[in-house]
Amino acid sequence: MTVSTKKINGFDAEAISNTVTAIQGNPEIASFELRARNTWITGAHNRSFIQGFYGACQEDTSREVPFVYDNDEPPVLLGENKGANPGEVLLHGLLACMTTAMILLASARGIEVGSVSSRIEGDIDLQGFMGLNPQVDKGFRQIRVTFDIDGVSDEQKEELIDLAKQSPLFNSLINPVDVQVAIQS
Repeated sequence: MTVSTKKINGFDAEAISNTVTAIQGNPEIASFELRARNTWITGAHNRSFIQGFYGACQEDTSREVPFVYDNDEPPVLLGENKGANPGEVLLHGLLACMTTAMILLASARGIEVGSVSSRIEGDIDLQGFMGLNPQVDKGFRQIRVTFDIDGVSDEQKEELIDLAKQSPLFNSLINPVDVQVAIQS
């Protein structure tokens, strides 16, 4: 006898329910520590490694090899295009997190989505970063996210946008985050 699990938007509906129930029973399960390491190579080129993390009350060892990401700048920013620049990586992370949040939370609510595509744009003025104009912020001035959602009503589209805004990365960008920087001794 084959047992099939109900999938909604690619997620196992029973697994979502079990996860929610487990967190309700033990809120510590929801605490995660995500990690990355980075090594400078030359010029603007550096490489990040992502492998282990702590979550669900244990160290995760499911990744046998790390994910490796090369970061660089385009020639106009004195790089050699050996990877996306860190600002582009941040935009990618934000867009991916908002999309995942939208679909996971929609699935938990039983909302089947036909398709989602999106784009993101961010405006930054390098005068602040370079110390050329103290009136210019060093970070993004504005980030614009646009979703194209099919297969749901207009009312559900608005609900899905609200769900996307529950993304941890979205909330990290719109709310102050304590970022501590140290030198390893």
